[in-house]
Amino acid sequence: MGWLFMIQCSDKKITKTKLKKIFRLFSILVSLSVCLVLFEPFAYSSNNDDAFAKQLEGGEAQPYLKTFTVSAYYSPLPCQSRYATGSYDGDIRLNGGGVRGADGSPVYPGMIAAPKSYAYGIKMHIPGVGIVAVHDRGGAIRESMGIPGIYDRLDVWMGYGDKGLQRALKWGKRTVDTLVYGQNDSIVEQISLTDYSPEEKNQCSNGYVEPVAVTVTPAVPQPVMITYLSSGSSGEAVKALQTELKRLNYFKEDITGNYGEVTEHAVFKFQQSQNLVGDLSSVGAGIFGPKTRDRLNEIIASRSYTSV
Repeated sequence: MGWLFMIQCSDKKITKTKLKKIFRLFSILVSLSVCLVLFEPFAYSSNNDDAFAKQLEGGEAQPYLKTFTVSAYYSPLPCQSRYATGSYDGDIRLNGGGVRGADGSPVYPGMIAAPKSYAYGIKMHIPGVGIVAVHDRGGAIRESMGIPGIYDRLDVWMGYGDKGLQRALKWGKRTVDTLVYGQNDSIVEQISLTDYSPEEKNQCSNGYVEPVAVTVTPAVPQPVMITYLSSGSSGEAVKALQTELKRLNYFKEDITGNYGEVTEHAVFKFQQSQNLVGDLSSVGAGIFGPKTRDRLNEIIASRSYTSV
């Protein structure tokens, strides 16, 4: 207390009241110092933010719950009885080609499209769908951008053709609390789509049918041709092929009867849409061989209904 004695010596006018105030101030300072020491473990730490950010990016095994707006899409077929937009081309533009996801994975029940901030392979549990994984993107699949009441979007693949469209329309668009697992190989995808079969991609007019009077006539195979065609071929068989490819919106030039680069590319795009080839390096890409001919003939033969 030597400093108090010095104060008293330098100023004879210091009263007992002033000394009490000085002691009170000193006590408050000591108390504050003790509080800071005791509560330091609970102080803010940037490391906690880093860990949380990694978890959101799928870098941690610990799951977290997040609300999404979840819609559905499907793979259109050129011979459906009904289209969401009114046409096959319109549904292709709306849903994509329907063959592979943006990361190259073949479409399958439950695969989802997510915003770019969600890495491919992130797994989630969507109530009503099951455990799914991110393999696709989409023009309308965007983040909420922090807007109140708006959530990040997800899109769930629901199948092929009329049945796939029916499932997608039944699901509609829902706001769902979803459990996000991150990129965890130990978690197995588990989904269930009513009446789904891989054979849907080879079928038409199954499931939803518009409420209009329809007369069904027996399906009569109408082969485009029975010959093998490739670059350099010409004649009526090539004209028939170009006509059918134009009807399916793969060939967009004049009908010439000459199998050139444009026809070759149109055949390749048709083959790719039907999972017959992977890319231009695949065996048979751009060549109208037996498998491509048989698949095209199936589509032609499926035109077995007329509206009245």
